[in-house]
Amino acid sequence: MNPLLDQFLIEARELLDTASEGLLRMERGNGGAEMVNTVFRAVHTLKGTSGLFEVAPLTTLVHAAEDLLDAVRAQHLTLTGTMTDLLLGALDQTRAWLTTYEASEALPADAAAVAAERGAALRALLGGGASPATADAVDAGAVAGMRGWVAAFAPEQRAAAEAAARAADRDLVAVAYRPDPACFFRGEDPLHLLRQVPEVHALEVQQPDAWPSADTFDPFDCVLSFRLLSTAPPEELRHLFRYCEDVEIAAYAPPGAVPPDAATVQEVLDAQLALLRQPAEADAAAERAAAVAEVLRRIARHCGQRVDEAVLAKASEEAAAGRTEALAALLERSRIRPPPAPETGGAVHAPERPAVEVRPAGTATLRVDQAKIDTMMNLIGELIVAKNSLSYLARKAEAGASARELARDIKDQQAVVNRLAEDMQAAIMAIRMLPVSHVFQRFPRLVRDVARKLGKQVELVLEGEETEADKNMIEALADPLIHMVRNSLDHGLEPPEERIAAGKPPHGTVRLTAAQVNESIIVTIGDDGRGIDPDRMRRKAVERGMLDAEAAAALPDAEALRLIFAPGFSTAETISDLSGRGVGMDVVRSAVEKAGGWVAVDSQVGRGTTVQVTVPLSMAVARIMTIECAGHLFGIPMGAVVESVRLPASAVHHIRDREAFVLRDRIVPLLRLARLLDLPGEAAASQAIEDAPVLVLRVGQATVGLVIDAFRERMEAIVRPLEGVLAGLRGFAGTTLLGDGRVLLILDVAELI
Repeated sequence: MNPLLDQFLIEARELLDTASEGLLRMERGNGGAEMVNTVFRAVHTLKGTSGLFEVAPLTTLVHAAEDLLDAVRAQHLTLTGTMTDLLLGALDQTRAWLTTYEASEALPADAAAVAAERGAALRALLGGGASPATADAVDAGAVAGMRGWVAAFAPEQRAAAEAAARAADRDLVAVAYRPDPACFFRGEDPLHLLRQVPEVHALEVQQPDAWPSADTFDPFDCVLSFRLLSTAPPEELRHLFRYCEDVEIAAYAPPGAVPPDAATVQEVLDAQLALLRQPAEADAAAERAAAVAEVLRRIARHCGQRVDEAVLAKASEEAAAGRTEALAALLERSRIRPPPAPETGGAVHAPERPAVEVRPAGTATLRVDQAKIDTMMNLIGELIVAKNSLSYLARKAEAGASARELARDIKDQQAVVNRLAEDMQAAIMAIRMLPVSHVFQRFPRLVRDVARKLGKQVELVLEGEETEADKNMIEALADPLIHMVRNSLDHGLEPPEERIAAGKPPHGTVRLTAAQVNESIIVTIGDDGRGIDPDRMRRKAVERGMLDAEAAAALPDAEALRLIFAPGFSTAETISDLSGRGVGMDVVRSAVEKAGGWVAVDSQVGRGTTVQVTVPLSMAVARIMTIECAGHLFGIPMGAVVESVRLPASAVHHIRDREAFVLRDRIVPLLRLARLLDLPGEAAASQAIEDAPVLVLRVGQATVGLVIDAFRERMEAIVRPLEGVLAGLRGFAGTTLLGDGRVLLILDVAELI
């Protein structure tokens, strides 16, 4: 991929995240004017940088969002829920286009039409400026200002330009172009750009009021500006100058021209609207739609404005097919008077388009703090010095040094290499560590959208966003957390009227917290909703044939709550796009256990539910304990080890056909690793050993004892997943290499138990 494009995609997604998060804060009334400026700057920067690539529809859409945000920033408009919906929808569409462009370096075929449709909906909210049907129109004040400098052209130039416009039956378009002084460093060439302007009939190059002195003159600064008159279509000129920051383009009405009469224009529009709504055959409807569209186009020109051709074409197609609503709406909102405020229902908004999911074809990227890279470079320098010392030891051995002296030097050097290896491992892990805010930042938007869809009032509280974990672990947490937050919103929190009746505030609270405990990260999702009723869980389990009535009645409350993680289990009465299929919490449990963690749930009826997810900090480097069983070495992740004990044979009790022992007044099931792995000829020998070594392990909420033959050393290892013919082998989490080159199998404790 082009490095410039790669950098643009990274920065563009960061700008979209900043803008989306800022919009949500603005809607909640947080941040004030500074937050508005932050969102505006993010969108403005994205518009500017997108101009370096062939993504004109994306630039058009972002430009429309920028104009609306500029009106909010200038306090001409107040941000409403409708505005936020449209702006967030535009940002989502932009994000989807970036994903598509990353995969194919091209936007979808319908991008221009989508940009025109969404852009028109955004500009429809600019009540005091351009008309909703006339996007990019310049207000009367700007046109009046242009008349002043247009009059400064030589009379013969101006007359020739006006005559050319009349001969071509086109508007005379005035363009004022003021390049940025540093435009040469942004790939903008004013001279080349002006040479591309078609049908120029007058051009003026404006010099600065005072030229800088020779000492301060910078030949790489552009100090000129330009004014011109052209008969080219305004759309073509806007496209040509689409990447320029400071340019004004407007149809110029010569002095003495008859201004549009608002009453007359409105009468014509009303007549066209009445004509359009009369019943007609298919052929007549098509002809009528085309005629109405042409009338609308001419009225817009008469008013010094223009109609968005993409929106008009789509509306005309629907009208020709007998669906006149779109074209009628276009007529209704094409009046000269300002359109009604969006909240009154007077504005027509573009329908939401689902974003197409396209998997990026490029490699994943990770932005790293410069200080972490500097640390790595320092360690690499030390490692090179340590490597050079090995050749010194080799020469010393060849020179006949004594074995004792060589052994001492080798041990000293091994200590240095060991320290460097540990420091480099820590530095690499620090590079891979990301704050959980990378996952948490998507939830304000999710909670807002789902709550609006469900008609609920929800406050989201995020805590511990600075907690760090391995990048892969952070990504593994994303989908399970989404499922659980959606469940809290759909199942947990009650509608406002139900909460008020229960003596609760109308708005519910979803709390998402993260914390590091030892070598694990614990993420908690809690709500103050209706809670989970254990009795209802038992009834549902019986209804679905998962348990018989007797077994369900004997089930403790804690185990009844854990039924939500059973495959196919759901308490929803109806299936919706949010819930009811019985796959949500089962997916959560499977995903978390696959990442080496476990899930716990606690709930109180009427007070709320808390789900706790515990996962290791990293899936790349694991601390393991090596054990021996039946003459073989195995590894067990230290995260599953609670303690190790020596168990005499007399302490083993038999409950039915199972073994157990008592550990601090608690009965713990006892399993024998040799039997679990079906190691030939060793199970009986393991049972007869006095003072058998036992590892006490915790898997989820369960505690078990695992009988082995011997404890070995603890170590840190890079765990590799099983590949080839061994891929998917149950009972093993992966492999690692020992110092002597042997392969050590790492046990998947949860799967074994």
